[in-house]
Amino acid sequence: MELIKQLAALAGLQDSYVHAQGHTEHISLDKQQAILSAMGFDLSSEHSIQQHIAELTEQPWLDVIAPVNVCRQGEPLRLRLQQLQAEAESDWQWHIVTEEQQQFSGNLTIAAKDISERHSTAKGEVLAAELTLELSLPLGYHQLTLSSGTAHYQQQLIITPQRCFQLHDKAVLHKTFGPAIQLYAVKSARNWGIGDFIDLQQMVAPLAKQGVDFIGLNPLHALYPELPQDCSPYSPNSRLWLNTEYVALEHTEEYQQCAAAQQQVNSESFQQRLQQLRATTDVDYIGVAAVKKEIASLLFAQFKQQQLAKNTPRAAEFNRFVQQAGTSLRQLALHQVLQGQLFAQDWSMAAWQNFPPELRDPNGAAVAEFSCEHADAIQLQLYLQWQAQLQLADVKRLCQQHGMAIGLYCDVAVGTSRSSAESWGAPEDYLLDLSVGAPADIMAPKGQNWGLLAYNPQTLRQKAYRPFIELIQANMRYAGALRLDHVMALLRLWCCPIGADATAGAYIRFPAADLFAILALESQRNSCVVIGEDLGTVPVEISHLMAQYQVLSYRVFMLEQKAGSYDHAAQTYPELALATVSTHDMPTLVGYWQEHDLALRHKLDLFPNPQVADSLYHLRADEKQLMAERLHLSDGDYAQLVRASHLFTARQPAKLLAFQLEDLLLMATPVNIPGTSTEYPNWRRKLTHNIDEVLTNSDVLELIAAIRNARQ
Repeated sequence: MELIKQLAALAGLQDSYVHAQGHTEHISLDKQQAILSAMGFDLSSEHSIQQHIAELTEQPWLDVIAPVNVCRQGEPLRLRLQQLQAEAESDWQWHIVTEEQQQFSGNLTIAAKDISERHSTAKGEVLAAELTLELSLPLGYHQLTLSSGTAHYQQQLIITPQRCFQLHDKAVLHKTFGPAIQLYAVKSARNWGIGDFIDLQQMVAPLAKQGVDFIGLNPLHALYPELPQDCSPYSPNSRLWLNTEYVALEHTEEYQQCAAAQQQVNSESFQQRLQQLRATTDVDYIGVAAVKKEIASLLFAQFKQQQLAKNTPRAAEFNRFVQQAGTSLRQLALHQVLQGQLFAQDWSMAAWQNFPPELRDPNGAAVAEFSCEHADAIQLQLYLQWQAQLQLADVKRLCQQHGMAIGLYCDVAVGTSRSSAESWGAPEDYLLDLSVGAPADIMAPKGQNWGLLAYNPQTLRQKAYRPFIELIQANMRYAGALRLDHVMALLRLWCCPIGADATAGAYIRFPAADLFAILALESQRNSCVVIGEDLGTVPVEISHLMAQYQVLSYRVFMLEQKAGSYDHAAQTYPELALATVSTHDMPTLVGYWQEHDLALRHKLDLFPNPQVADSLYHLRADEKQLMAERLHLSDGDYAQLVRASHLFTARQPAKLLAFQLEDLLLMATPVNIPGTSTEYPNWRRKLTHNIDEVLTNSDVLELIAAIRNARQ
């Protein structure tokens, strides 16, 4: 028992946590064992457990220098050097090459006074020296080489700022606001049954005219074009690239030149299909994917014939994009085609873990052969990704031209799907046999299992945090603000073995201080405000780190129905926060008041027992009574409910305010019910009206104007 506890502590597995209701929950030994086994530890004997303990204890001491060193700009540059006493050398040379190719060099001599620690290992005693380099480096990612007479060691030096970017850094001093939109849910007379980047472009001018400073979006991550029914934006195929179903194909350059595509789109039968896709209440992902694939194939054939074959400047632009995108995009395109081919033969092959063994390695000979045989299909995916990037870049430019202080407010999912191209391309980066979720709380009394993968914290450090850095860079590319879904993931993630429910989980720790510092660096470089979704069980360390690095908190009016939230509203919705009335994971205001969400949860058997259901019904009655009293509401007047709650929230100090278009349209049905997958059609429900009608609706415009005035 003691050995398991010791191993768990060394592996970063917490044996207890504070429950959402405030009491301490202890993780049973059998659950700890199951999670450790899923992390790859052999627990079959005391000897093997002791070996793991020895490895985890000794390995950090056997690194001469750590693979990565995160330092704050302006503070002394400290270097820890560890040597076996029997092999220790006193004289060292250091050499630093910065991102800008500046070079700095010097010598170090280790004296007895520099030895700060000693540690016994199986290889002998290790001496640790703490040294300071008298050097001021610019922000960024630099390479340190440390050399003795016989050996060379390398370390990634990351120099970070004090805090994240804030709007006042570019002289934006007013309180901002904007809609939070599920892009796929946007209806229009021109789209193909799913909201797209041209819909988004066409929203910018009318919203900017109303004083809006940002448009909030669901994660735009790449999904599965050959498995379009897997549509959750929070279960992505790759968080580094975009969902190409958002490309408006008829607005590409190829479409303007492709008679075959135009003829097909303008045909009566195709137009009829488009009308049917537009008319559905829920997005018909399979139907949308079919029509888009049909036309995309014609467009790529046009591009191949007229551009690639002739090696035109446009072809060169595409090739440059693919080359700069690197391995991750190539692997995504390859995975999308390979997965589609295999899934057509056997549905169990949706997950790469079930691919034939020779196709599980993206760098293997069989995958290279497949790539050659399906070069056109893979090129098509690369072409669509290029078009997605071009159209979204146009949206960013439009936001800037119309004077939006923020522009796009984007969202990054907490993890990648287990069957994703992300994990296929770098399986060592993830804990493949664990699934991320959350323990029980008021919104999900049975807990949540999201089926997502967590980073492997050991690999993350060995790779000098490169996977995390690339993730943040990719998602800040077009964003003026970025929301981190479940920001607690930077400190710890609730993980449970594959196939187990959320109650079988425990928290695994991550190097939060380093990850927040890197987040601040990318935030400053991209002039991007960072919002941390800190709902649920929030450890105090996260609150401290968010305050230290000025990551905005995420404050939801519907979760703050306590008398103190009204009496001390300035503390409930502080300046360093994004305030919102509701979220995509919650009922709409109308649905909340009608208790539609509770009825749905009852129907779908999402309450662990009748007592929890009763307590939530009683809680809702109390919350509604409090809202009615404080906001002076008349029962059943939903327009008044929406107006009063939005204006109350808008008046608070929070720097950013987001509102859901669903609420302004008095919609009752939610877009997502946490804790469900197939039980409810999540991530499908469209808006009730076309977006141009919404943005010219006098009631909607009047409420947006009232929100703008309340913000001032």
